[in-house]
Amino acid sequence: MDQLRNDAKRIIFDSDTTMGLPDCDVDDGLAILFAMGCIEAGATASIEGICASYGNNTLEAVYANTLAIANTFGLDAPVLKGAVDKDHPQSEAAQFIVDAAHASPGELSLAVTGSTTNLKGALALDPDVLSLFREIVLMGGITRTLAFNGTIMDELNLSCDPQATEMIFEAAARGATVVVATANNCLPASFKREEFLDRIDSGAKGGGTVRNLCASWFDTMERWYGLDEFCCWDVLVPAYILMPSLFEDNPFDVVLDPRLISAGFLEPAFPGAPAARINAPRIADAKMFCEQAYRIWDAAIAAIDGRERFDLRTL
Repeated sequence: MDQLRNDAKRIIFDSDTTMGLPDCDVDDGLAILFAMGCIEAGATASIEGICASYGNNTLEAVYANTLAIANTFGLDAPVLKGAVDKDHPQSEAAQFIVDAAHASPGELSLAVTGSTTNLKGALALDPDVLSLFREIVLMGGITRTLAFNGTIMDELNLSCDPQATEMIFEAAARGATVVVATANNCLPASFKREEFLDRIDSGAKGGGTVRNLCASWFDTMERWYGLDEFCCWDVLVPAYILMPSLFEDNPFDVVLDPRLISAGFLEPAFPGAPAARINAPRIADAKMFCEQAYRIWDAAIAAIDGRERFDLRTL
């Protein structure tokens, strides 16, 4: 099954990677692993760098964890320290985003899976920098109340820095290509404990490592929400970039209202409202999506293990 893009994709991750930290989400790490797996399975792609952002934890914790995860995965890409909070947007990550965009205009995809402050820092350096990216794909935002097993959840990414998020949407109004994997549209990417831990463990070093890094997150989900599964929110970002056929596009105009954005709420625009065009893609087939995720992760784990890898294009 040929799901992989044939055109070259060069990705910069901007993420709050906390895989393996107590009571912290594992999905940023799995998103990076997914991109690595696509490359191993034959995608013409590269990870150009990872910008650390606050969100799932403090910047210092995220930065240290990102370095550790990159080392564990054997990922040879620079890791840049981002903004410490929304009030201090300038960072080496912001400068890296600007420099990379100017060095390769139209060639880079920006995969944003945490807070958006690093992009605010980049926009302060160059107000038009996002138009130099091939696409900016964000995970975050809600289009209706988000509930897990009867518990209403807050939006946790776009609302971290509403000003930054509004600036990104304003860049979309000026022509930047902005894609948003909303929390609501991410819900079908849910993975149950028994199947996940069984399929992610290759019986070798790489699979066992990833399995161990993720296992405690199921305990957290059960304790917090009474669920024996977790939603792998952030994997939708690299999946959309590298395997867009897994999605149905859903473009619409979003209202540019700081009060709504401060809650992460993306309201469809109405006549007279300030608005920007974004795309909020939906998973076309949840079962196929999850199956492809397992296969892609296995390709990455095979590389970590040094096992023979498969090619998704032959499936």
